[in-house]
Amino acid sequence: MSLPRILVVEDEAKIARHLQRILVQLGYEVVAAVSTGEEALSLAETTSPDLVLMDIMLAGQIDGIEAAERIHLQWNIPVIYLTAYAGDKMLERAKIAEPFGYLLKPFRQEELHTAIEMALHKSRADRLLRESEEKHKELAQLLPQLVFETDTEGVLSFMNSPGLGALGYPEQQLASGLNIFQLVHANDRDSFVAHMSRILNGESLEGLEYIALRKDGSAFPAVAYCTAIVRDKKAIGVRGVSIDITERKRAEELLQRSHDELETLVSQRTAELNLSNQELVHEITVRRRAEAAARQSELLFRTVFDSARDCIFVKDLSLKYILVNPFMASLFGVHESHMVGRTDEELFGPEAADHLKEVDLRVLTGETVEREHSLPVKGTTMIFLDIRVPMRDAHGAITGICGVAHDITGRRKPVVWELPGATQYRSDAMRSALQAATVVAQTDSTVLLTGESGSGKDYLARHIHEHSKRAGGPFFAVNCAAVAPELAESELFGHEPGAFTGARGRIKGLLELAEGGTLLLNEIGELIPSLQSKLLTFLDTRSFTRVGGRELVRVSARLIAATNRDLEKEVADGRFRQDLYYRLNVFSIRVPALRERLEDLPALIKEILSELGADMQLTALPEIDVPTIERLNHYNWPGNVRELRNVLERALIISREGKLEVDLFGTEEKVSRGWSLTVDFPGEKSLTQILDELTDSMVAEALHRSQGKRQEAAQLLGISRHALKRFLKKKETLDEH
Repeated sequence: MSLPRILVVEDEAKIARHLQRILVQLGYEVVAAVSTGEEALSLAETTSPDLVLMDIMLAGQIDGIEAAERIHLQWNIPVIYLTAYAGDKMLERAKIAEPFGYLLKPFRQEELHTAIEMALHKSRADRLLRESEEKHKELAQLLPQLVFETDTEGVLSFMNSPGLGALGYPEQQLASGLNIFQLVHANDRDSFVAHMSRILNGESLEGLEYIALRKDGSAFPAVAYCTAIVRDKKAIGVRGVSIDITERKRAEELLQRSHDELETLVSQRTAELNLSNQELVHEITVRRRAEAAARQSELLFRTVFDSARDCIFVKDLSLKYILVNPFMASLFGVHESHMVGRTDEELFGPEAADHLKEVDLRVLTGETVEREHSLPVKGTTMIFLDIRVPMRDAHGAITGICGVAHDITGRRKPVVWELPGATQYRSDAMRSALQAATVVAQTDSTVLLTGESGSGKDYLARHIHEHSKRAGGPFFAVNCAAVAPELAESELFGHEPGAFTGARGRIKGLLELAEGGTLLLNEIGELIPSLQSKLLTFLDTRSFTRVGGRELVRVSARLIAATNRDLEKEVADGRFRQDLYYRLNVFSIRVPALRERLEDLPALIKEILSELGADMQLTALPEIDVPTIERLNHYNWPGNVRELRNVLERALIISREGKLEVDLFGTEEKVSRGWSLTVDFPGEKSLTQILDELTDSMVAEALHRSQGKRQEAAQLLGISRHALKRFLKKKETLDEH
C-alpha cells in the first residue's frame, strides 16, 4: 500500500527541513519542499500529492492563501495552513480556499499528525461521496420516474433525463437556474415549500401529494418522496423522487365512486337483502383491488431495483459484473454473488459472449447501444432487448457500463419456413447457390444476391441470416422499389423530430432496428441516387445520421442486397454508382430461375403444398399425379417460384379434396406438347446438314410456342435475344440465295 504523499510549502528552510523529518518519521512520503506559491502550483499539477502543508506568508507574487485557493479549485487537493500569525482578516480571506485545517507555529508533532490524518480522512470521504453520487445519478438516468436534487432555495442542481422529458424541459434548462417550485401548481406551492423546509430542518416526512406542472402548462397529480442532502452535519439541499400518480388517482376516484354507489344501493334496496348482499360483495372486491393498486403505485420507486422484472446490471472496465439485480440472478438460477466478479464468457461460454463483448467495447468508447441478442438460460435460448450506456466519473472518464435487458422472447415469431439443405435439391445450380450461402453465412461480409424476380432471393437471404452468428438478432427486409422516394431515406435511416412536416418524434430506421442482425435490401437497383451515396458512406464507416439529425449513429448490422437487374449494365448506363456496386459485390450468389432447375420441382411442390395446407388449415392434401407434374415440368415459369406458389395455391382452392386440379390460366401455349425430330442413320445427309436442320427446327418450334415473341423464344432456347436475331438474319440471307 503506498504512503500518503505530502507537498510542503514553507519559505523558512530550517522549518521546512524540520517538517520533512517529522513527516517521514510519521510514515508519510514528502513529494517536495518548496518556498514559493509559484513552485507549489507547478508541483501540485505535476505530482498530484494527497495533501499540501501551506505556509500562509510566502515570498514571491503568490502568497499561501492564493496558492491554496487555486490548488483546491483546479485539482481538489486538501490544504492545511501553517502560520505564525492568524489575524481575523487573514483567517476570513483564508476561508475562501476551504482549508482542511490550521496549525499555529510552533506546533507539536501530535498536533501535526492529528491534523494530517483528519484532513486525509475527510478528503477520502469527500471523494467516495462524490463517486457515490455520480453512480446514483447515472442509475437515475435509467429510471422512468422524476429524480431531482436542489439547493436550500429550491434551485435544481440535477434532474434525470426521463424527468425533464416528462415535464417537457430540455436538459439545457437546468443551467439557466430552473427552480423546483416552478414545477408545482400555484395552489400547492405553499405546502410544497413548507414540506421542503421541514425536511431541511431534519424532519422525516412521508410522501407529499401535489399537482405538477409541465412546461406547456398542462398538469398531472404526483407524489414526492424527499430527504435532506447533508454535508458536515449541515443540510445543503434536498434529494427526491417524484412519481406520476395519475393512475392511482383514477383508482381512488373509482374507489370513491364505488363507495358512493354502494351506499346508495344499500339505502334503496334494504328490502331486497339477498340481492344487496351480492352487490356488496362485488363492490368490496372492487374496492380492495383499487386499494391494492394505490399501494403498489406508492411503493413503485422504493422497489424499482429489487423488484424490477428486467435484468439490471453494472460492469467495470474489465467487463466483469459488479452489480446485478435479484431478478437477473433468479432468471439465470444463481445467487447475485455468483455473477458478481465474473465475465460473460465465464457465465455463458465463449460463443454466447462474443457478440456481447463486441457491444460492450463499443459502449466503453462512449456509445449508447440498443440491440437484440440471445443467451442460453437454463437449457433454453432466450432473446433480450438490451440498452447499454457508458458510466462516467466526475471528470467525464468512462468507468464502466450500465445496462437494462428486457426479455422479448415471446415477441419474436418463430421462423416457420426453412430453406431445404443442398442435399434435398437435385439441381446443381441450386445446390451450388445453397452451398455458397452456407459458406458466406459464417462471415459478416456483404452479400449480393442476383436472379430473376420470384426466384427465391429473399428466402436465400433468410437462410444466410439463420445460419450466421447473428441468428439471435432481428431480420428485416425492405423492397427499395416499393418505398416512395420521399420516404425512402427516413425508412432506412430514421428521422429526428421536426425533420419534415409531420415528424413529431424520433423514429429509428430499419438499419438501426437491425442492430445485431441482418437487413435485406431487395431490388437494390431501384435505390435513388442520393440514397446510394448515403448507403455507400454507411458501408465504409458503419455510421450514419438520421434525417434532420447531426449526431452520428453507429450500427452493427449485416447488409444483404438483392436485385433482378444487371447492375453492371446499370453502372454503365449511369443509373447506379460504380463504387457502391463494388462495395456491395463482395460475395455474389446467383439464384437460378425455376426453368433452370426443373428437377427440383417435386421437392418444391411438396414443400409449398405443405406450407399452404398448414396456412389453409387443411386436414389432408389432394394428391398430385405424374401427368400433372409433367405438365408443370414443361411450363416455362416466367414468374419462377412465386408463380409456382400461386398456381399451387389456386389449385388447392379449387381442389380441396381428392385429385389436385392444376389450371395454368390460359398459359397452355407455353406448356410443351412434345416435339421430336427423326434422323435416319446412316443417311444421305452430312452431320453439318443434320445439325443445321435441327437448329432450324428448334428455332421454329421456339417461335411457335412463344407466339412469335423473340425474347421469350430466346429464353426457351437458352440463348440471348441478339444471338437469335443474328441466326434469323443469317437464315434469311441463305434463303434468298
